Amino acid sequence: MRHATDLVRLREHLPEAAFPVVVNWLRRNPVQVRMVRPRMTKLGDFRSATRTQPHRVTVNTDLNKYAFLVTLVHEFAHFSTFTKNRRWTPPHGEAWKSEYARLMRPFLSRAVLPADVLRSLERHLQDAPASSCTDHDLMRVLRRYDRDPALYLEELPHQSIFRYNQRLFVKGQQLRKRFQCRCLNDRRTYFFDPMAEVHIERPLRTRRAS
Repeated sequence: MRHATDLVRLREHLPEAAFPVVVNWLRRNPVQVRMVRPRMTKLGDFRSATRTQPHRVTVNTDLNKYAFLVTLVHEFAHFSTFTKNRRWTPPHGEAWKSEYARLMRPFLSRAVLPADVLRSLERHLQDAPASSCTDHDLMRVLRRYDRDPALYLEELPHQSIFRYNQRLFVKGQQLRKRFQCRCLNDRRTYFFDPMAEVHIERPLRTRRAS
């Protein structure tokens, strides 16, 4: 079928013990899972069916297996919430949170997840945020399993120069939750999440006291 999920490729991106559960979902639900190239702004998304396209869930291919699974369940919960309600509901409201927790339940096992991911995920599900990216504890734990871990802004020394979206910034002070950073391209100030993935350039030289 033209809109069928590539199960061979999907299997490569999931923990082995999780694959049978996911295949069972796909057999019982009219949704296509697509593995797509990395996107800066999101790890995955859900789009409802159109006249020419089925319901679609996409997940970035650069995620490790555990992050891929968490993102897949997050987006599949959007599909499940949509098909059950057939009306507008808050994207990450109580209906979605209930579906997310229900769909994640079969994977909350040491047979599927390492102990540290399992503990962090159980805490995460107590009040799941709109994105797993905003749960910094979960993101830090999942990152341990990346083949080539990204560099997060919070790890850079103060006044480091870093690159983000092809522009250069200087890391400033943390104000509440975000870092205040100055862009060297347009001289404006921007506020960054501590877990923003950045590329280090070099530290700024500090002036010696005269």
